[in-house]
Amino acid sequence: MKKLVVCLLAALVLMVPLFSMPGQAQAVTPKVDFSAAFNSKYVWRGMLLVDDWVIQPSVNIGVGGFTFNIWGNYEPTDETDHQKKFTEIDLTAEYAFEFGNFTIPVGVIHYVFPNTEFDATTEIYAGISYDWIISPSVKVYHDVDQAAGGTYINLAASYSYAIPSLPKCVSMSIDLGAGVSYATEDYNKFYFGVDDGAWTDWSAGLAVPIGVLDGMLTFTPAVTYTALVDSKIKDTTEDDTNTFFGLTVTLSF
Repeated sequence: MKKLVVCLLAALVLMVPLFSMPGQAQAVTPKVDFSAAFNSKYVWRGMLLVDDWVIQPSVNIGVGGFTFNIWGNYEPTDETDHQKKFTEIDLTAEYAFEFGNFTIPVGVIHYVFPNTEFDATTEIYAGISYDWIISPSVKVYHDVDQAAGGTYINLAASYSYAIPSLPKCVSMSIDLGAGVSYATEDYNKFYFGVDDGAWTDWSAGLAVPIGVLDGMLTFTPAVTYTALVDSKIKDTTEDDTNTFFGLTVTLSF
C-alpha cells in the first residue's frame, strides 16, 4: 500500500508541468496556509468521533493547480482516553483542472491514526464543481485499503456573500453550505456494519470568515449541523444528529 501511495503522489506532481499552458513561463509562486481549528466536537461524515473539544491544525501548500495538505486531530481532553495526543493525521495531494467556471479535482488521501488501535487507510478521489451564484459540486471517494471497494459520494452546494462597505484592510463574508452523501455496501459494512448501499448523512453549515491585514490573517467562526439518514445506520449509534461550533485561525503567505 505504501508503494501505491507513493505512485499516486508522484503522478499528481507530474501533472503540474503536463497541464501548464505551452509557451508560458513557469514562474509560479507557492502559496502556504497555516491554520488551526478549535471545534466543540469532531464529526466526520456524520459519525461522532470525539464528543468534546479538539484542536485541528493544518498546513496547505499550493503551487499552480497542485496542493499538498497535512491535517491533524489533537485531543486536549480525556474524552477518548487520548488526552494531549494526536489521534489522526491526514496527508492529501491534489491536482485541480480548471475549464472556465468548472473545477475538476483529483487526489489521494492517506489517513494515519497514531496513538490508537486503528490501521491506516487510503482513499483516491475525484470531483467536479461549478462556480456560480450557488456553486454545486460532486466528489467521489474510493477506499483502496481497509474498506477496499467502498465508495462515498458527496453532493453539495455553497453560497458566499461578501459584505461590502468595509475598510480595505478588512474583508468579511457569509458562507452557507449544505450537502448529502451516499455510500456503497462495502463502505457501509466497514464503517457501520450495514450490508446495504444507502444515503448515509447530510449536513448544513454557516461560516463567517473575517480577513485582516489584506487577507494574511483570517478568523472564521462557524457552526455545523449534521445527521445520519438511513434508519439501519442510525441504529448503530446513539448520536445520529450533532451540532458543533468552532473557530478557525488561518495565516496565509
